[in-house]
Amino acid sequence: MSYLVLNNLTKRYGALTAVENLDLSIEQGEFVSLLGPSGCGKTTTLQMVAGFVEPTAGSIVLNGKDLLKTPANKRGLGIVFQNYALFPHMTAAQNVAFGLEMRGISKAECADRVADTLKLVGLAHLADRYPARMSGGQQQRVALARALVIKPSVLLLDEPLSNLDAKLREEMQLELRSIQRTVGTTTILVTHDQSEALALPDRTGVMTQGQVDQFQDPNTA
Repeated sequence: MSYLVLNNLTKRYGALTAVENLDLSIEQGEFVSLLGPSGCGKTTTLQMVAGFVEPTAGSIVLNGKDLLKTPANKRGLGIVFQNYALFPHMTAAQNVAFGLEMRGISKAECADRVADTLKLVGLAHLADRYPARMSGGQQQRVALARALVIKPSVLLLDEPLSNLDAKLREEMQLELRSIQRTVGTTTILVTHDQSEALALPDRTGVMTQGQVDQFQDPNTA
């Protein structure tokens, strides 16, 4: 069985169907993207995996376990939002450490993991800097480090590069793919940007009207 399996996943809001009978199988360590326009159901799908939205029907199985029986804060997933959602009153290191502290990790281990993860994303020199004094790309890396430091079973990326200018977005695409290959975390990227969907993942699913029409290696499409 695949590492993450979505089976007949459906979400309805009254008469509106956001996601309908979606089937998706993702292997451990794989980087996949869901590509499509606004309203196609890709973000709703990500939110159901994250536990922020409850499916109307279907199942989500992660490593053989029913994910729908696990609360969002217990799923062990790393999430990077479109707006990064950094705490403005915390430094980069404090933002990255937050998830570890909530899990009761010791101060010594927390400090080591934060330092290692900031180094991974190229921000070791900005550990004591606050978000307001960082560029958009630096804030994005802090958000990524915060998601990765907990060693998530799956990394969920919700349009993480959409707020960056074109040149920086291209640079961050390369960095994001390099980091994912280094850590080997199973990753799902939601995007409306075709260049991201072609450059980053091992496989891309094209979504329309709540369903995945194609799911394959973008280099062989």
